[in-house]
Amino acid sequence: MGVTGYIRKLAGAALVLASIAIFSDLARWARAEVPARNPAVTGRVSSATDDFGFRLLKVLAKDQKQNTIISPLGIAMAFAMAYNGAAGGTKTEMAKTLGLGSLSDDDINRANHSLMLALAKADPAAQPEIANALWVQKDFPINPDFRKVCQSFYDASAANLDFIRDPKGAVAEINSWVDKNTHHRIPAIVAEIDPATRLILTDAVYFKGAWSSPFMIAGTRPRSFHLLSGDSQQAAMMDQSGDLTYFENQNLQAIRLPYGNEERYAMYVFLPRKTAGLPDFLVSLDEMHWARWTTQFASKYGEIVLPRFETTYGKKLNDTLKEMGIRLAFSSAADFSQIPLHPTPEQHCSSATLNTRRG
Repeated sequence: MGVTGYIRKLAGAALVLASIAIFSDLARWARAEVPARNPAVTGRVSSATDDFGFRLLKVLAKDQKQNTIISPLGIAMAFAMAYNGAAGGTKTEMAKTLGLGSLSDDDINRANHSLMLALAKADPAAQPEIANALWVQKDFPINPDFRKVCQSFYDASAANLDFIRDPKGAVAEINSWVDKNTHHRIPAIVAEIDPATRLILTDAVYFKGAWSSPFMIAGTRPRSFHLLSGDSQQAAMMDQSGDLTYFENQNLQAIRLPYGNEERYAMYVFLPRKTAGLPDFLVSLDEMHWARWTTQFASKYGEIVLPRFETTYGKKLNDTLKEMGIRLAFSSAADFSQIPLHPTPEQHCSSATLNTRRG
């Protein structure tokens, strides 16, 4: 099957694709199993999230000095909440970048809620959690319709903080929430808060699952781990052989590693056939190819070798999202007039931050 060498070369690519893969598999199951007012719309929203994730990955992965780990689901959910408060050109840019097209707010919210329900009930043997929250400046009048949408469709809690008189206390409260909802995997998401802030939206995605076919501890031993630069170093590597779910074509090899009992969660690992082929692979990675490839996996006997790892990733996304097309939201010309009860000028996104950890 030829899988043994590929994980050693491109473990970073495996990490990058894991959260996208989990969401994609569940989206298919959700469309079939979770009642929704319009399954076709749920499919469109889940496909749009996949596509947004791949495009976001391509921009972030331009920095080859570090591994890139993203949760498209978490970022899309946070922006979906903000989308409900946007209007005018700001909303148009967000819709285009997020791939939401002409879908109504109600359709988008109901589809996302269906997908959240799917995550919660997909497999009792796995532990997926999504938490959302609104942090509002004390005495700032939030539109009750906006608050209700966030609570009803995204299960978002709401709390009043004092960003003006007690910014350090607000930072501590938000970071405590993030720490709790990621089971201490991400201890902090904000370092400081501008006193001009009136609302902060946060999203935390946590997933814990055992491999459906576990790697044996006794099989873990030091082996050469090959870097993209061509150098190598010793790393603890675990291996497994048997019937594996595998796919290949003239450009790549890939394997699907399921979690839990129901096998609805999975990590997909891809290996470009060229030694330094990761940049070319990322260019080809989009929702169309993903949908095609993931229908062609089949059982095949072989061996896979993976490194044991723990890694973290943090990135302020302002410039990245501007490059992708969301520009007005981060400017003084932004229009989030649907969020406050009494609209005021210059309501914009001061920051969009991503913090992820995988172990």
